[in-house]
Amino acid sequence: MMNVLPTGFVGLVLLWILAMLLVPLWISVHLGNKKGQQVLGWVVGTFLGWIGVVIMLVISPSLDAQRQEALRTGFPCPFCQEPVRHGATVCPHCQRDLGRQ
Repeated sequence: MMNVLPTGFVGLVLLWILAMLLVPLWISVHLGNKKGQQVLGWVVGTFLGWIGVVIMLVISPSLDAQRQEALRTGFPCPFCQEPVRHGATVCPHCQRDLGRQ
């Protein structure tokens, strides 16, 4: 009967490929999608491996990704910097008039 799990040298090579190539590629692509940098995530994940993961962690999100996040979570009050829902006309924290935001 054949063993399903690879053993010996072949098993070590497969584990190395998984740990050094596929896992950092997946993490870089995931971070790139989250930050609006899809192509950069693929490139650095493919060619740089774990170094690419570090690069994707330190780059800032694109302006479009920042806008999408702000639309989802709200915006900081210009006076007290506490989060305020979109459409609010008065800050619930400092009670100042926000006007048209």
